[in-house]
Amino acid sequence: MNTAVGMNSPQIRDGIRIVPPANEPIQININGENFIDILQANDISLGGIGITVSHGFKNCNLNAMVSFIIELPIDEKKSIVKVQGIITHVSGNRFGVAFKNLPEMSRFTIKKYIASRIKEESLIEWVRFKMGLIC
Repeated sequence: MNTAVGMNSPQIRDGIRIVPPANEPIQININGENFIDILQANDISLGGIGITVSHGFKNCNLNAMVSFIIELPIDEKKSIVKVQGIITHVSGNRFGVAFKNLPEMSRFTIKKYIASRIKEESLIEWVRFKMGLIC
């Protein structure tokens, strides 16, 4: 079931999937068997993360295990999350990673980020409504 809400279209799949705003990107330091890179996330949920590799990264193989450090902008600071995951799909320059064995503290931090984005998006939508920009 996909449900879009707010300007950045969070979606419900295996939980709420949030698209970070352009002015507050989610930076990822990712390490795999044949690669290491610093990228930005397209979206994030408690189940995984979507990533684009603009330089045509060729070493992303399905079911490959990767580890990464995610920098989440929460409350005007960066919160660091260390996670592992498996590449679940590759499509052109985009790939998705499902988190595996997500530590409880990492789960809490990602959940906090998602909640902060929903709260912010709800406030933005309320202001836009009050200004008559949406009905």
